[in-house]
Amino acid sequence: MRFSLKWFWALSVAALIFIPYPAQGQFAFDENPLLNKQAPDFKLKTLTGESMSLSQFRGDEPTIIFFWATWCPHCREELKTLGKNAAAIQKTGIKILLVDIEESAKQVKAFVDKYNVPFTVFLDEKSEVAEQYSLIGVPTLFFIDKEGVIIAMEHELPANYVEMLKPVKK
Repeated sequence: MRFSLKWFWALSVAALIFIPYPAQGQFAFDENPLLNKQAPDFKLKTLTGESMSLSQFRGDEPTIIFFWATWCPHCREELKTLGKNAAAIQKTGIKILLVDIEESAKQVKAFVDKYNVPFTVFLDEKSEVAEQYSLIGVPTLFFIDKEGVIIAMEHELPANYVEMLKPVKK
């Protein structure tokens, strides 16, 4: 009896560990339900205290929305990359919009001032926009074309970002 009871428990534990459950396949970290859809508009306060919407900010220009936080080391690296490319990005007409998640204006301003961040910063203090965009983590960049459609989502600035945002000739 002891022998079969040991085997029963061993097999039970093995089944719990190795049998796949449907939920295990739910997490496609690079797929976002908003891809190839119109970017949801939102209105947030900027770091300067002005209330502004995505549509006001971007107009009809291609835009990169960068979701980030000051505590995130990978976000800092991406900000450096964006900062180094700021002049080149500006020449292309692509707008860069930074959305800081769950941090106070005071905290974000200190960071932006210290590192000379050259972009408009929106404050998503309650993560409402992050939730609207089905964000899983930071850093996350959304690439929005001139028509307002999200054409890509990445976790770092790809080398071909300008090509990605060029209008398709019809």
